Amino acid sequence: MTTASLFNQFIKNIHISNSDEISANYKKVTKALNDYYYESDNDSNNCYQIGSYGRRTGIHGISDLDMAFELPKSTYDKFNSYSSSKQSSLLQDVKKALQEVYEDDRVKADGQIVEVNLDGFRIEVLPTFYLDKDDDGNLDTDIYIYPDTNEGGRWRETKPKKEIRATRELNDECTDNTYRHLSRMIRAWKNNVGINFSGLWIDTLAYNFFNSYSEHKNSSYKDYGDLTKDFFKYLYDQYETSPDKKIWRAPGSNQVVHGSWQGHRKIKKAYQLCLEALEDEVIANENWSKVFGINFPIEENETISESLLAIRKAPDEQFIEYEYSGKVDIRNSVSIDYSISRESKTWKMLKESLPSMTVPMSRDLEFHIQSIDVEPPYEVKWKVRNVGSLAKEKKQQRGKLQPSSSGKHKTSKLVESSNFNGEHWVECYIIKNNICVARDRISVPI
Repeated sequence: MTTASLFNQFIKNIHISNSDEISANYKKVTKALNDYYYESDNDSNNCYQIGSYGRRTGIHGISDLDMAFELPKSTYDKFNSYSSSKQSSLLQDVKKALQEVYEDDRVKADGQIVEVNLDGFRIEVLPTFYLDKDDDGNLDTDIYIYPDTNEGGRWRETKPKKEIRATRELNDECTDNTYRHLSRMIRAWKNNVGINFSGLWIDTLAYNFFNSYSEHKNSSYKDYGDLTKDFFKYLYDQYETSPDKKIWRAPGSNQVVHGSWQGHRKIKKAYQLCLEALEDEVIANENWSKVFGINFPIEENETISESLLAIRKAPDEQFIEYEYSGKVDIRNSVSIDYSISRESKTWKMLKESLPSMTVPMSRDLEFHIQSIDVEPPYEVKWKVRNVGSLAKEKKQQRGKLQPSSSGKHKTSKLVESSNFNGEHWVECYIIKNNICVARDRISVPI
């Protein structure tokens, strides 16, 4: 397969495959709200798809589906006349409308939205109003007013239509959806390496990148290797220039977008892997797979490296992407570490300063969660992979998903033993509502 065909297939692999199910639930929500607020059984009016799905930059496994529902002004007048709890009362009213068609425990009012939790994804409904006027004195349909129940409650404004329009116009300037393809590939990367990049931040960074390097607007599939390499270089340069930067401006709306460079090491690693892939075609497919994960196709020819086949899949290996029907949408962070039995102070100091420090044989290893920002309840899964000729010879490549040896939530632990030399790694997955929302991996050279 050529570079073009590999990236072409990759884009197909990460395409949203359950769009019919998503569309059916959007319509179900819309119909319920139209019935409640407009006495209409229409399943499309007054609904506007926003977020990654609305910008068409989401990928398979997307778990948060955003929609704005445009309510009549009389509803605003009603709740705004309340002496207190104006915004929270409105959210409770929208929640009541949705509980007519969904089970009560699936519907929850939270902050600015009412969410409907379904199997593997959730629809977040933002109740909105048109209240602002444009320069001609007409209602400005680019500006939504919505409720925010935080800090005592207030009405706020948002402009997602402007963001959708700006990103669509940029994508139209590109060859064959290149802007959207880059945004989707970066989502696949962040899901693979376990880094928390919000969808709007990814789309904002990609938007700024294309406007700074307009030559990439003409990139076709054969150029996607250079495109992704240059994008990761762009991100790392941004980090080095402003490592403490936390705020960006969204395309079109100029609204605040929050971000953080805490994953800068993974960005640099991705850039290095892309660079090596472009310099050496023998390891190219292996490196693209390391960057983008299991959804990147394996090249079917004689030049494919044996190490890729060994690293990519053990005989009985399970993948979180397949076990949860592709529901990997990293939006939280988890960090894992390990300790060993009879751990000397010297070895501990060396391990902290030298990540490649080897673990002695015949020791017990205890893996634990060092930090996590996911609120319980959630499920913890682990995977142990042994790589190399010795692991293959002993038929100990492993790779099955397994529960914790002890503990629950943040106190979860996995106990293993260092039985033979070679390269090993352990990965931890955090599952909430049947979605993998955080993951981390640690290498264990023995």
